[in-house]
Amino acid sequence: MALQIKLRTMSYLEPLIFIIVDFYAAIIEFFSIVFVKRRPQDLLNLSNFAEATFSRLWLIMGPTLAAKEIEMGVPKLVASASGTVIEIGPGSGNQVGRYDPSKITKIYGIEPNRGLHDKLRENVKNAGLSDVYTIVPCGVEDVEGLRKYGVDQQVFDTVLSVQVLCSVPNPKETAAALYRLLKPGGTMIVYEHVKSRDMISSKVQDMYNIVWPYLLANCNMNRDTAQTLREAGDWAKIDLRLPTEEDDALAIPRIWGHLTKAS
Repeated sequence: MALQIKLRTMSYLEPLIFIIVDFYAAIIEFFSIVFVKRRPQDLLNLSNFAEATFSRLWLIMGPTLAAKEIEMGVPKLVASASGTVIEIGPGSGNQVGRYDPSKITKIYGIEPNRGLHDKLRENVKNAGLSDVYTIVPCGVEDVEGLRKYGVDQQVFDTVLSVQVLCSVPNPKETAAALYRLLKPGGTMIVYEHVKSRDMISSKVQDMYNIVWPYLLANCNMNRDTAQTLREAGDWAKIDLRLPTEEDDALAIPRIWGHLTKAS
């Protein structure tokens, strides 16, 4: 019992670390704009300021999250991607070194945050994927923007989403759009944090979520992403690992696995 209480408490404090680092990133971005770039008028564009702040946050916290993903088996998930792949929200490129190049024909990284592109390109190069990896600088909801890069419906063998569906503006519409991008028989690979089924943890999530989306690029802690994915289309097979009772006691439980589109 004492151990469970300790684990809960540590888990409930974990989001505070992100909030503290986010404030630190915001301060650094503020000083950069005002004293380095000498463009204080840029502070009036709150959307750009928030995006730049999140870029700094992700560059700081990304490696820590990537290390934690190893414990959760994410590298094995990513390595199962094959053929023509669309990666949603690759960020700074935490996953690019986990692909199996022998299975890959082409990868499209859908990343609207341009502040992360330089680090993403660096990681793509280090992974030896420069010849097959294309960065697409728009959101998955921007159909016309995607088409300019050859991203169209029913052309992808694999869709990869690692901790992204928490932050898209319209999760149901996005999940349905991702389903449409898949070829018949194609696979969606997901690793996402979700709403807890534990009464106490879900209340903690709801409390954090009052400010969480505003500080972390619209990330929501309390989405039922598993259900959203199930309802996205006609799946031939759904192999999702749902949180255990112990996982649900945490502030940020996760799901992961594969969904195969019907042929």
